[in-house]
Amino acid sequence: MNHVSASFASINRRHFVAGLTAAGLIMPLGLRAQTATAKVLRIGSPDLGTAGKPSPGSSALAVAHANGWLEEEFAKDGVKVEWNFFRGAGPAVAEALAAKQLDVVFLGDLASIIHKSRGLNTRYIVPTGRGSNSYLATAPGSTIRTMGDLKGKKVSVLKGTAYQRPFDNLLATAGLSEKDLKVINLDWPSSKAAVVAGEIDATFGGSDLFLLKDKGVNIPLSTKGRGPAFTINAGVLATEDFASGQPQLTGRLVRQIVRGAHWASQEVNREAFIKLIVKSSGAPEAGVRAELDGETLAARFSPRFDDALLAGYQGVLDDGLKLALIRKGFDVKAWFEPSFVQAALRDLKLDQAWPEFDAQGKAKGSA
Repeated sequence: MNHVSASFASINRRHFVAGLTAAGLIMPLGLRAQTATAKVLRIGSPDLGTAGKPSPGSSALAVAHANGWLEEEFAKDGVKVEWNFFRGAGPAVAEALAAKQLDVVFLGDLASIIHKSRGLNTRYIVPTGRGSNSYLATAPGSTIRTMGDLKGKKVSVLKGTAYQRPFDNLLATAGLSEKDLKVINLDWPSSKAAVVAGEIDATFGGSDLFLLKDKGVNIPLSTKGRGPAFTINAGVLATEDFASGQPQLTGRLVRQIVRGAHWASQEVNREAFIKLIVKSSGAPEAGVRAELDGETLAARFSPRFDDALLAGYQGVLDDGLKLALIRKGFDVKAWFEPSFVQAALRDLKLDQAWPEFDAQGKAKGSA
């Protein structure tokens, strides 16, 4: 297993620019001739694990990763699965993509939108989790209780990641913006250490922040129950070259992720899922339970390309433009490539396993 640290961000900037330029040459999926079967499948992900356990978080992909399903699927063809976990999260993944060092990546919504907006030539091939929440953790002894209390405070958020959008939207509910705070751009391990030491007043991130509660850190706020503008979707993207040049490998990859989504969507597997994520990623059990409490697993892990998914990513794109996190829009629906999921649902006989959700997140056909 390859654990790529923050040092990966030092990739030659000329390669990054060249990659972005080349990415503008987009051909429709399927028009290119399939190349010889690749011998390595290079997967990139932000490192969402803790305690030295690199992990793609608590997604459908994480189920496949923890169980070794991808390695099992491709071993018979001599295809090596190479996992690359980036401490620098989305921005570091972007540099690796631009340098053509990855084939597929797992990313949160804003990071995916930023990369596509900047010209990286990807296709969104399978959603892996919807409606994830974010949390505000405050230093020991802090009196911060509301977003308004953050005015003038030192707060860390890893910019360019999916957490930046709900953070900015929460600030707006208090009539604030990042300009009203001393926002510090720190990776997740560094931000945890800084808030525990009281070097910053607060940090904003995922449910892994529950790890810090036994160190005197408080978690006074979360985005739970606030609606789509405050939650995070995530999915797997493939480079255009890989998706069109290796459609069979791409389809088999997606099939294993859909298999993971189906297992994670079963309420009977709720406890087993929690235990798997805690064991494989080092995530705090209290955080995983808090994240899933009151959530319907089938809605959280549906791999369908439905109206809710489209509305979610369109909302991120619109907010990204409004908040000046991106400069250029694009056609989200054209970016989506649902054919691999559709084939997987047929192959696994899961066509009816998930309802389709409308743009408001309500299951179609429900009262």
